[in-house]
Amino acid sequence: MLYKAQKNAGDILVTETEMKTSRAIEQYKTQGKMSYAIRGSQRLCVFVGVVFLSLLVGCQSVERGAWFRPKQPRHVQTNLYGEFNGWKPRQFEAKPFSSLAQHSYCEEGGDYDPDISPDGKWIVFSSLRHAPNPDIYVKKINGSTATKLTSDPASEMHPCFSPLGDRVAYTSNRSGSWDIWVVGVDGTNPTCLTTGSSNDVHPSWSPDGKKIVYSSYGPRSEQWELWVLDVDNPTTKQWIGYGLYPEWCPDKENPKIAFQLARNRGSKWFSIWTVDYLDGEAKFPTEIATSIDHACIGPAWMPDGKTLVYSTVGRSQYEKVKEPVPDNTGEDVFMVSLDGTNSLRLTNGDAANFSPTCGPDGRVYFCSDRSGTNNVWSVKPHQIDFAMDKPVDLTRHPQSGFLAN
Repeated sequence: MLYKAQKNAGDILVTETEMKTSRAIEQYKTQGKMSYAIRGSQRLCVFVGVVFLSLLVGCQSVERGAWFRPKQPRHVQTNLYGEFNGWKPRQFEAKPFSSLAQHSYCEEGGDYDPDISPDGKWIVFSSLRHAPNPDIYVKKINGSTATKLTSDPASEMHPCFSPLGDRVAYTSNRSGSWDIWVVGVDGTNPTCLTTGSSNDVHPSWSPDGKKIVYSSYGPRSEQWELWVLDVDNPTTKQWIGYGLYPEWCPDKENPKIAFQLARNRGSKWFSIWTVDYLDGEAKFPTEIATSIDHACIGPAWMPDGKTLVYSTVGRSQYEKVKEPVPDNTGEDVFMVSLDGTNSLRLTNGDAANFSPTCGPDGRVYFCSDRSGTNNVWSVKPHQIDFAMDKPVDLTRHPQSGFLAN
């Protein structure tokens, strides 16, 4: 079948098949152009949608106009003392644990109040290992067996070797109130030195062994008082001031007594003081160590008589206070020179460390619950004299030879 088709000015005769083919080609071209246009429109819509969503999300997190403002530099604020706002400085903590040693191995109850004999071979302490009330024990420094010096239903604590090491002074409440007693190192001849209704605790011998200083709670003053008595004539007593836990300096040329005393204002924390005992009188009270965050308690003398060790304690977690109490209550052992310099922290606060005392070799003994139960431990402190002539090697530990990185 023939059809007439017009092209320009002339007529062209084409068959039916040729006509269908021509129409199909034209239709394909038209549909292709439309499909291309549709796909381009879809791409444009997707692009516009992504941009719109980005702007929508950004507007929720950034304030209006922030996209167009230049980024401001970040400034760190410091105060007058050069401290960053919100940042708290942390003091240097020495951890001389290469010389840490354990000396008692109580698994139930606990050992307390250690004191070292003048020859450094024996240790005397109070313990709850066999009874609910403490008794006095003595043992070799590195021994495993402990011998009872007292065996009484009452409580005995605060033992202290005499300068000759032949007697031990301690506190006992066997007569009803706390009194000062003396017993031989073999447990013989227990003698009561103080009597009365007042509570007398924590004896300490003078270097010549003739006098004892102790604390007594005054019924009139309602404060802890410092008293000195004559060992051979215990009725002769002398009041020398206020304070608690006195310790007589072992150096005869340095007639000082260290003790703890609470301030009368603010936090009322205890601080460490000394007083000179000259011609039977207490003179020149001097504050050696203090803290606004912790109480400084339980002073003891190093053998040279020029350095003190003491322990610190913070607020208890069992106090009924509004402010939260930190887990670390600050029960650690410190060492400080008599002029208040060269303060050195000997323990690191991972356990309760308290009641320090010193041996003739310079080791510091203390009580700690780092093993789970209170036992007697010791550490060998080391202080560097930066005024010495020869150079000081700061990379090597003096006791262990450990080399720092």
